[in-house]
Amino acid sequence: MKKGLNRLFCLLMLMVGSVMGVTVRANNLNNAVDDMLKGSIPVIHTAELDTQLAENDELVLLDAREKAEYELSHLPNAQWIGYDEFSLKSVADANKDKTIVVYCSIGVRSERIAEKLKLNGFKTVLNLYGGIFAWANEGRILLDKNQLPTQSVHGYNKKWAQLLEPHVHRPQAQ
Repeated sequence: MKKGLNRLFCLLMLMVGSVMGVTVRANNLNNAVDDMLKGSIPVIHTAELDTQLAENDELVLLDAREKAEYELSHLPNAQWIGYDEFSLKSVADANKDKTIVVYCSIGVRSERIAEKLKLNGFKTVLNLYGGIFAWANEGRILLDKNQLPTQSVHGYNKKWAQLLEPHVHRPQAQ
């Protein structure tokens, strides 16, 4: 009986530790986002974006990460526009009246690109809060360069990759 209780206690402690690890990682991501965003662009959270994508095929998703990051994984139907290479020419055909959602790893680069879009006449531009990291941490659908489902995310660098949950594969940050 005592041995069974010890096993149960150990199992409970592992579960609590696992849940606490997830909570700490989510808090760390939120803290990083809150510390780094200027607040110049309205944000949209992952759950709301997921709902909007299911209901609205007019939504335009723009990925403001580097090409290697995008090719490893991106949100379904996202268009790569880059960050260092970003040019307004890449969105020249976009309807300025449609809702545009820009994302990157956690939301910093995408906020800067979104500012440029707003300055150039795009009416409704949103920044994905927590970026692809939050999306992946929640187990939402990601696609690779061949449009196949993946659980990999480019970690940007080793430090930032720590904001990804353990179930997210991050090959570049090992």
